[in-house]
Amino acid sequence: PRRYPDYPDAFWGWNLVSSLGAYLAGASMLVFFYVIWRTFAAGEKVAENYWGEGATTLEWQVSSPPPFHTFDELPRVR
Repeated sequence: PRRYPDYPDAFWGWNLVSSLGAYLAGASMLVFFYVIWRTFAAGEKVAENYWGEGATTLEWQVSSPPPFHTFDELPRVR
């Protein structure tokens, strides 16, 4: 049969591992949904360059979302 209402005593360790893993997965889902709720409910708006002034590469020099034709000519990157 596919489903057993009771397992032999030889498998109690694996049953414990499986049960603890299920509780851990459930707890992590609760934390995940809390973070999602918190982000949508009270999340702060980020700036255009949220990595700070040190991020000066080309992808952070344009607005978000970038316009279709971002650069008329290829910029020089140093």
